[in-house]
Parts: sequence; structure tokens; C-alpha cells
Amino acid sequence: MVIHNATFMMEREKEAEFVDWLRGCVSGGGQFAESLRGRRVRMSAMREAGGVDYRQAEAQSVAFQVEFESIEDARKWSREALPSVAARFEERFGPQAMVFTSVFEEMPL
Repeated sequence: MVIHNATFMMEREKEAEFVDWLRGCVSGGGQFAESLRGRRVRMSAMREAGGVDYRQAEAQSVAFQVEFESIEDARKWSREALPSVAARFEERFGPQAMVFTSVFEEMPL
């Protein structure tokens, strides 16, 4: 299994607004929501980094993860479905906002 991670960083005070916005993107229809149909997705918010509580930081990070069968499927999704949501995110939450992506492959222990 491959996990595509998109980490959205925004001003700490905008976390609740962002979470509502992303939930709307996931459930609201359109190409992005359709691209997630039948996939396992999850969202998680950073609560501590380097021993610092997130409420003490200026920025907040929220990870959005989607599972795929192959790295090729994850790359295709990242090229075709994610860019429009990333652009809308930066327009809405910028200029103090950014998104970065990473792809992980599940490994046995």
C-alpha cells in the first residue's frame, strides 16, 4: 500500500476554518471528491512538534492522506486531482499558507 500525504500549513487561528473547508472539498462533489470515492482517506492535525505545543506556534499543519495500491496511482492522483484543491487552498488561506506532498510506502515490521 502507498500513502499520499498532503500537508497543509496555515496560520494557527485558521485551523477550524480549514478543516470545515477541506471536509467540504471531500464531500461536496466535483472532481476532487469523485477522485476519492472508494479510497481510504484520513485527516490529522499536528498537536506537538519538537516538544512545542501547537497552541504556542504561529503556524498549524494538517495532514490529508489517501491510500493507493501503487505509487503510479498516487502520482496520477497527485497530478490530476490535487492541484485544483491546492490552488484553492492557497487562494483562500494565503499568503501565509502552503501545501507540500510526500508519498510513503507501507513496509512490514
